[in-house]
Amino acid sequence: MLPLVIVNGLIDSYNPCAIGVLLLYIAILLGTNSSRRFVLTFGGFYILATFVTYFLIGLGILHVVHFFGIPHFFGWVAAAVVLFIGLFQLKDYYFPLVKIPIISPILSTCRMITWNKELTILSAVVLGVLIGLCEFPCSGGIYLATVAMLSLKETFWQGALYLFIYNLMFISPLVIIFLFATNKTLLNKVKGWQSKYAGRAKLISGFLMTILGIILLIWLIIERI
Repeated sequence: MLPLVIVNGLIDSYNPCAIGVLLLYIAILLGTNSSRRFVLTFGGFYILATFVTYFLIGLGILHVVHFFGIPHFFGWVAAAVVLFIGLFQLKDYYFPLVKIPIISPILSTCRMITWNKELTILSAVVLGVLIGLCEFPCSGGIYLATVAMLSLKETFWQGALYLFIYNLMFISPLVIIFLFATNKTLLNKVKGWQSKYAGRAKLISGFLMTILGIILLIWLIIERI
């Protein structure tokens, strides 16, 4: 499971909203001539809050599945959900003008969290928590498939360890950006790269989630046999 968890975490790590929020607020802080120490502290707490929130979401789902003893039922549900989200993202890339009532507003929009109050360490934590909560419904398909696979193959504590590793992979781009946060030239290049390849990321994410959904379905069928 370890290679799968690492790869899935890295695939899921390109989260346009989480990266976008970090870039936005670092740019704001640099524009207000905040000290390098405060910029780094702000980014550190934002990343930590995002990590903890996303990890606890996965851990909570894993605990519920093991507590009620429904790994296979959850696996079927997760496979259907992941497959649907993957196909939806492919639809959004190739046919963006085709809208599905109720579903499209939820899954098509990247909810860029904004904070109008003073930028403090508390606001960094709040932003990180909100990103973790708000992005799971529309970008957590790979995460959901991973949790489903762990619930089928691992004990709760083994699964928890794998989720911890997954989330380390998930925040890795944020950490890399954070390490170069005070370099304005590099920051602008990253922002340009993110804008340029955001659409392509949706295509790749949709394709991979579709494949993961199919793999999970095949895995469940083999388990029944």
